[in-house]
Amino acid sequence: MGINTKFNAKGLIKLFAGASLALLITSPSFAGTVAITYEDAGTSTGGAGVHNLTIDGVSTYAMNAKSKTPKSGDTWTATVNTYNDVQNGAGKFNKKTKDIKKYNQVGWLFNYGNLADTISTNAQSWNTAINQAVWKIMGKKGKLSSTAQYVYEYATSGRYDDYNWSNSMTVYTAGKFEFFATNPPIATPIPSAIFLFGSVILGLFGIVRRKSDLQIGTR
Repeated sequence: MGINTKFNAKGLIKLFAGASLALLITSPSFAGTVAITYEDAGTSTGGAGVHNLTIDGVSTYAMNAKSKTPKSGDTWTATVNTYNDVQNGAGKFNKKTKDIKKYNQVGWLFNYGNLADTISTNAQSWNTAINQAVWKIMGKKGKLSSTAQYVYEYATSGRYDDYNWSNSMTVYTAGKFEFFATNPPIATPIPSAIFLFGSVILGLFGIVRRKSDLQIGTR
């Protein structure tokens, strides 16, 4: 009986595609890592506002989730947490299920920060208020300025508990610190199981081709 090469090739490709999709769906999230260096306080005031970082050699601005300011030159290997990572429990301040809403509130606030190299005094004051509100959302005690209190109350009013910040913010967990920044998304690594499964499929495909050639040669 001859071998239907066309049918078998298509069947193998469909099998590989289906299995690959299943592996991607069922595989856990694979967070990437980057090298972060704290450069300086940027345009922040008293540690509140926007700081200057280098992420994998690229200069960028970010907000600090903690009121403590790192020292210039401090470096970390930081975990890159996307929106989906945080929804699945990642993040330094994500200790309970309800803590996810903290990051969603911060993600909404982050949209209103000014991350330019040079900003006005008013913009600097606004960044300061936003960052102070972020600190309180993440658990810092103490009294806020009137502007920061207004920002905090609006962000925690319940309107933004489910806010999707996937297109605007990335969370970098770096040692004792955590930073919120806009950076190009990190490509999700393809699970090694897919490569292994793919090599098996390619091997089987080669066997089918060889059998087909032999069948044709004996006709």
